[in-house]
Amino acid sequence: MLSRSRFQGLGYPHKLYLLLFLMISSVINLKMLYDLWLPSGFQPYLFIFWNFFLAWLPIVFMLLLDLAYTLKQGLLRRGLILTFGALWLFFYPNAPYLVTDMLHVFANYSFDPNQRFWGNIEFWQHLLALFFVALLGLMLGAIALFSVQSLVRKSLGRIWSWVFVTIVLLLSSFGVYAGRFLRWNSWDLATGPTGLFRELKNLVGEQGQAGDMWLFCWLIFLITFVSYLVMFLFSRIKFDA
Repeated sequence: MLSRSRFQGLGYPHKLYLLLFLMISSVINLKMLYDLWLPSGFQPYLFIFWNFFLAWLPIVFMLLLDLAYTLKQGLLRRGLILTFGALWLFFYPNAPYLVTDMLHVFANYSFDPNQRFWGNIEFWQHLLALFFVALLGLMLGAIALFSVQSLVRKSLGRIWSWVFVTIVLLLSSFGVYAGRFLRWNSWDLATGPTGLFRELKNLVGEQGQAGDMWLFCWLIFLITFVSYLVMFLFSRIKFDA
């Protein structure tokens, strides 16, 4: 039987309130994107609906991890935690990946770089809508990581929980690079790992491309770590009633 006190110890029901707010915000953002049209009559950002779905999957597996964590000790509990934990890690990069979708403003919106295109309000509609996408991606990733870190902290201690955070964000930064530049998907780790590792080996061997990869991964890691740390530290501030 599930323990109500265990759920409360994992941040419920406030965690659900926060997720409801983010879901409403995601719907608002998707409506903004749906309403954006190019002069040609083309809707350029409909593909981001799929990216949003993938970005929410770490939240889904986060909730399933919480559910598994509340079960009694046993083989079933360990098996579910390992399964949901692996799926959470595989799909986690899809949340910060939304940051890179900002490039589609410049790929789709037609502007003359020799003119003051930033004086056109339509440009800002496109840019701010995609910035909203990036912001939600960072928040979804931070919340998913914050929740799972709390489980690691309960199980292994504070120090190992921060080792876990660092490793996840490092792997995630490469996952974002692989998704954006190599066009890998999370499920490729299961369906074609041999080809992925062979492509990775070739990538590391190419000095110029490897340098670009490390720079990009460092920038994504820096952005995700700083945004996560700000959220974590803010959650620790005690305010007077």
